[in-house]
Amino acid sequence: MPDADRHDRELDAWVLAAIARLDREGLVLGLGARELPLPGVAEQAALDERVVAVVTDRLATRGLVRLVAHADPARVTLTAPGRREAAAQPAPSEAPTPDGARFVFLRPGAPLSSTSADPDEQVCDFHPRRRRKGTMDPGEHCDGSGWIVDAVTRESRPCRCRPLRIQRHRDRRLGGRITTEILNFGLASSLHPELHPALTPIVRRWTDDVDAQLDAGAGLWMTVADWDRRVRSGGVDALDDVEAPPRTQAEFEAAAARAGAALDADALTDQRQRETASRAGGELSLMEVRKVAETAAGSSAAAIARAAHHAGRGVALYSLSSLYRSLVHLSRRGGYRDRLEALRTADLLVLVGLDQRVLERAAQWQRDWLSEQLELIAIGRYEHQKSTVIVSTGWPLEALAAALSQETYHRLCCAAGEPLLGSRIPTPA
Repeated sequence: MPDADRHDRELDAWVLAAIARLDREGLVLGLGARELPLPGVAEQAALDERVVAVVTDRLATRGLVRLVAHADPARVTLTAPGRREAAAQPAPSEAPTPDGARFVFLRPGAPLSSTSADPDEQVCDFHPRRRRKGTMDPGEHCDGSGWIVDAVTRESRPCRCRPLRIQRHRDRRLGGRITTEILNFGLASSLHPELHPALTPIVRRWTDDVDAQLDAGAGLWMTVADWDRRVRSGGVDALDDVEAPPRTQAEFEAAAARAGAALDADALTDQRQRETASRAGGELSLMEVRKVAETAAGSSAAAIARAAHHAGRGVALYSLSSLYRSLVHLSRRGGYRDRLEALRTADLLVLVGLDQRVLERAAQWQRDWLSEQLELIAIGRYEHQKSTVIVSTGWPLEALAAALSQETYHRLCCAAGEPLLGSRIPTPA
């Protein structure tokens, strides 16, 4: 391993020697080639099992060991080249100390300081200091952990605040929070005169029984035509180009380093503050919400999001610009993978403002990167059978498919269904 440093060489030699020792013991006992469980190898090597898992992966890439797929616990087998390597290379005299900087799970957790502690997480929602006006007795409450411990029986039970804590954590991972403005602009689409008549009963089914639609993994894609008032009167937005996603190897490495630093508690708090300041959390501004509500299809999507929010389901509402801005920020600052996985598995994702004209005016690298993100999200939602609601601008569909690219258009159709015309056809004068 000429390209590996001394730390990795010593760990590899030590773990390989431990595997070879266990293998020889098995041969002496007449067991033949042995599949060695990883916990036993870790015990023999006197190392953390997670460190041993990383080292055995490296050994497997060199052909010295073979990992047994689909085994629980994980198992490893010594190969013939591994036996020769273990016999030719002496192991260190004592177990090397793994470098905590190389293994994230070995880093000590940063203490929660009073300045970085999140008050929503440290204080129970039913604590007396959070008592609402007119409420004299808040009842039983926890110490901020979400669990109430009985000192006599030494048993614990969930506090009333635990579902609220779980919901807050879910919404923070998902982003695209349903704000008060979205709730207010989520008008009843059946009363909107410009919605296509064929869509009125469909949207009504969503808003009347959103749980049934989400449980079935139903999708809805409404597209706004050129004659709609929003398309006629509104200007064309542009994707934010203040930040760009990592594109070079150096940028990827810098982003990975920032993501690793964000594992500390203080860094996570700072990251949430940066998201709020840069609107990278995905929340729509008041102007963006008004643009959504100006079309019948947009207000219908807001009504569906509001119904899912009131039903206590995991729901996020993004515009094309806010989704791009959020993912670009997180890809550079850390948290991108967590946000992407949350978008792929949430109960409901509402994507509005998928404007054909915005895509046509965007730079080619922006279109390519955004198409990749949309495809990753759509594939995940299709595989997990999660509901997706899309509101786009573009008619006929050939023009919209050309702006998105055929691959992206197809994957979005798999997740949300074929686009339906959401604008009422104008009557001839």
